[in-house]
Amino acid sequence: MNGTLPVAGRILRTLRGDRRTLGMVIVVPAFVLYLLSEVFPRPGPVAPIVLAVVVFFLTYLLTAIGFLRERTAGTLERVLVAPVSRSGLVLGYVLGYGVLATVQSLVLLGAAIVFLDVGFSHGIELFLLVELLGALTALGIGIVLSLFAENEFQAIQFIPVVITPQVILGGTFLPVEQLPTYLEWPARTMPVTYLIEAMRYVVHGEGTVAEFRIAMLALAAFALASVIVAGAMVRRAG
Repeated sequence: MNGTLPVAGRILRTLRGDRRTLGMVIVVPAFVLYLLSEVFPRPGPVAPIVLAVVVFFLTYLLTAIGFLRERTAGTLERVLVAPVSRSGLVLGYVLGYGVLATVQSLVLLGAAIVFLDVGFSHGIELFLLVELLGALTALGIGIVLSLFAENEFQAIQFIPVVITPQVILGGTFLPVEQLPTYLEWPARTMPVTYLIEAMRYVVHGEGTVAEFRIAMLALAAFALASVIVAGAMVRRAG
């Protein structure tokens, strides 16, 4: 797409000099898993849940705050009036932040092996695929919600409304099927639910192949839908 690579390259050059962003991508994931390993003598049982929540939460923060800065600095408006196709612009943002999300996923993978001594029942490659699908969904959600925020504080205020319910209902504390019906149905519409299910399968081998395929299809659908909605919202912003 016209303008995709220049937009992605500019985002990466900008964020490369941002120490806070680099710290969120590289230092924070490893530090969180290190703390978990120190607190839990046997972190293995909770590792899939923690990995799912951390990758989703940190990717949302990274994207929402980063994209908000693009807006408040006027960069987005300048790009929108440039001779760049809107589809290329959206893909450029997704690619740029997607590279950072990939780096973050690799850091989480390494930290999980070093600090949590996690084994992967179905291979590291499948684990990375699940991670990236979850990150892509959080990326799209981050872009969409950042368009409704005027500052970083407002972007963070969306966390208890959008992220926290997913963590509570997504199988973190109680299996989704054991929730009351009026909570189970909403939980089934949340991406974190399927991210945790997929993580449990690839890390511990829990669940069936059919259940894993459903979780992966759901994650892929959420990822695609979130990016499409983000693209539509960016176009409206212009």
